[in-house]
Amino acid sequence: MTAMIKKADKEAVRRLQSLRSILLHSIKPPLRHDTTASSLMSSPDSPTLLLSNSPQQGCSIAIKPMLTQFDETVQIRVYGHGQNAKVTLQGLVRSQWRKKEVVFVSHGHFYTDQQGNLDLNTDPALDGTYTGVDPAGLFWSMRPLPGHPQDARLVIRDVTKPLVVTIAVFSGHVTPDDDTVAMTSPAKPLCVTRVHRRILAPGVKRIEIREGRIRGTLFLPPGRGTHPGVIDMFGAAGGNMETRAALLAGHGFAALSLAFIAFEDLPKRMMDVQFDYFEEATAWLTKHPAVRAGGLGVVGVSSGACNAMLMAIHCPQVKAVVEINGPPFQIVNDFLRQGKVFQRAVVTDINKVEERQKEGFITRDCYVITDEDYFPIWKSDAHILCLVCQDDQQAAWEHAVRVRDLYPQHKGHLIDVVMYPGAGHLLEPPYTPHCRYCYNPVAMGNVLWGGEPKAHAVAQLDAWKRTIDFLHAWLVDTSSSGSDMEQPQ
Repeated sequence: MTAMIKKADKEAVRRLQSLRSILLHSIKPPLRHDTTASSLMSSPDSPTLLLSNSPQQGCSIAIKPMLTQFDETVQIRVYGHGQNAKVTLQGLVRSQWRKKEVVFVSHGHFYTDQQGNLDLNTDPALDGTYTGVDPAGLFWSMRPLPGHPQDARLVIRDVTKPLVVTIAVFSGHVTPDDDTVAMTSPAKPLCVTRVHRRILAPGVKRIEIREGRIRGTLFLPPGRGTHPGVIDMFGAAGGNMETRAALLAGHGFAALSLAFIAFEDLPKRMMDVQFDYFEEATAWLTKHPAVRAGGLGVVGVSSGACNAMLMAIHCPQVKAVVEINGPPFQIVNDFLRQGKVFQRAVVTDINKVEERQKEGFITRDCYVITDEDYFPIWKSDAHILCLVCQDDQQAAWEHAVRVRDLYPQHKGHLIDVVMYPGAGHLLEPPYTPHCRYCYNPVAMGNVLWGGEPKAHAVAQLDAWKRTIDFLHAWLVDTSSSGSDMEQPQ
């Protein structure tokens, strides 16, 4: 009986080896058993499924879908390793920060099941840059590799190209270092693959805008007809950050990524930015032939959120605003409109500006505020969604709550405040790696944004869903009510 079982086992192994040989030769271009990790990383056409580098190790990774949107998760599975074996999955992205290459890495320690397989949708990471069951954990938990600048932020500068994430499987429980990143002996992976995280959805048009004083990029969804219009702005660090606007277009919005400082011929200093620039941008987008009539939405983070709140008050075309961690009052310098003071800045108590070694400046408690200093958003009929983070070290979340309380009772339904415990200032699209602190050109040094990686990731995912639902409610289906959205658990 034992001999018969051994014979059957040998026959099963022979059939599996034959099947594996067929699979290897069916992939075009053909994969060689001596494929190296370095050659995979240098080749943009490498397949998403890569079988084992060694014929003795039957390990493979399967990614579904192979090409995915940045704000969507994927299914990651590992097959063919030893049963109940220790394995490490490593995620890796090569990026640039302040003209230096920075390697961002993540990892999780796992055990395979009795069949030698692993599924990130059901199997928990026991240790690593994240723990627990999370199919997107390898994406949002990335951080700079030790030895690289730790004050770096992962920024996508070209939305026309997908973010390429290299995922490698190692035997045992290892921690990312220069060897695992190089993927050479002694840290040679069992198998490697790439995931392409696309910013631009298929059919989305990207149009650079240089109209009058307006500088930015318009993203139009596929298809004929008109689409609800949205203006999107980031903060005072400047430039034209297109990621969120590009993703919004993938959800059906005609989204204008609006630069307002330190971009091309725009002002280099906040004191030189004038409010009539935003009025001009609002009027231009309202009249665009691809934009649906009935009003615009505005999404802004940090200083961009301050602009968005003032636009809700002074631009009647604005019907819906998503305000992300922006102080609801004017800071640093007076805001001008047609050369005259339009909004007075509040007093800044320099003695309450804190500076931490390495992590940088904290400004959340340095502003001297009275109720008269708040932007009177309640004078607007626009719907306001305030997304505020309770570990934000730059803008205190309590101000959003106070503004909500100042709304007259008959207008209270126009504002929602959602608070995220443990999240920091830089609330970005989902699965963006958390940045606790980084260099900021306005501060001319590091700024502490705050937040804890897991809580921040949860907040980003929830905030993104709320943003999409809110904009659809008030720009697409105006019969919907935004005041009944539940608080995050």
